[in-house]
Amino acid sequence: MSTASPTAADPGGQPRPRRIALNLMAIEHLAGGSFAGVLEAARIADRLGVHRVVLPDHVVMSAQAHRERDGFPYPLSASWLEPLTALAAVAGVTERVRLGTNVLIAPLRPAAFLAKQLATLDAISGGRVEVALGVGWQQAEYDAVGAAFAGRTSALVELVGACRALWGGAPAAAHPALGGIDDLHAQPLPPQGDRLPLSFGVGLGPRNVARIVELGVGWAPAPMPVDDFAAGVARLRDACVEAGRDPASLAVTGAVTLLPQEVRAAEAGVPHPLAEVEALWAAGADTVVVHPLAHCEELADLPGFLEPLLAAGGA
Repeated sequence: MSTASPTAADPGGQPRPRRIALNLMAIEHLAGGSFAGVLEAARIADRLGVHRVVLPDHVVMSAQAHRERDGFPYPLSASWLEPLTALAAVAGVTERVRLGTNVLIAPLRPAAFLAKQLATLDAISGGRVEVALGVGWQQAEYDAVGAAFAGRTSALVELVGACRALWGGAPAAAHPALGGIDDLHAQPLPPQGDRLPLSFGVGLGPRNVARIVELGVGWAPAPMPVDDFAAGVARLRDACVEAGRDPASLAVTGAVTLLPQEVRAAEAGVPHPLAEVEALWAAGADTVVVHPLAHCEELADLPGFLEPLLAAGGA
């Protein structure tokens, strides 16, 4: 029997946050294709009170993507900004909004380098980083960067340990993913220290449930039916209770993402996502990622898209 129901309140009875995150992927198309449009969208989000702006991650794509995923919905010509680089630029034009990924394919990056990138972004932004990490699914992407595809989820766990070792102070404690060296110094340290918020964007097999609970990270899955999402939240909260972790500490991010074919159908009328966002909040999400491309023709339309969502969340 479930001991932690997926509701809009923490298991302890305190209301959970009802936050909005804005997916910046391809948002430059609302500004003629210029990266300046990404920065302006981030400024708008910052001004309106959006909790977080996020970017997804792919280093390279291949035709394998379409073969492996029964037809990957994005064309090979789609633009995938390197998220941490782009978010560094966003940090320079914003003051409050938090900076995230949804998700970063972490094992494509060496542990020490990833720790340095995230610490630098946290320092640039004044402690505003909270990232979702995943493992991807495209073997060609791993082959292209010289990383091992097999065992990538175990590698993700090692990466988290290595990052936290470097973020916790200098010299870092020896860690296998850092070569076992016991006197490493990596400055700057992130303002948020070794508790910089991390979530995993992974499926909930038994091992991944245990990893999320034991590492003290959150959950940021790919878009899924709301009933499946609610069941996942309940499963994780129950696992937290069983392991002695406060289930209220589990940060949960849901996502409303339109596929390209749905964006192309926008002329036929795509409903505003408020109802779906409300359902994800009720199912246990404290933050929901939304994407505006099917609802906006230009950046001037972005406030009108975001304001009903923010009002519903109490912003």
